[in-house]
Amino acid sequence: MSRIPTLKDLKKKFRKRFLLASIFLTIWLLADEWIKEGYLFDFKDVFIPGTHEFFIIILIFLDVVIYGRVTR
Repeated sequence: MSRIPTLKDLKKKFRKRFLLASIFLTIWLLADEWIKEGYLFDFKDVFIPGTHEFFIIILIFLDVVIYGRVTR
């Protein structure tokens, strides 16, 4: 019989799943931007909430924060 997962196991799996999901969403957003707008990334739109670039930067920031907590 397998053991019940601990909170540490659930956190580890959450971080891995979040990392994979955010990588997938970043690629999806870049592809959507390329198809709809004709370019991959416009640095002028980074600080405008609601744009693809804004969400990509937030996802990358969250990845760095969560990955940094895992490696410590």
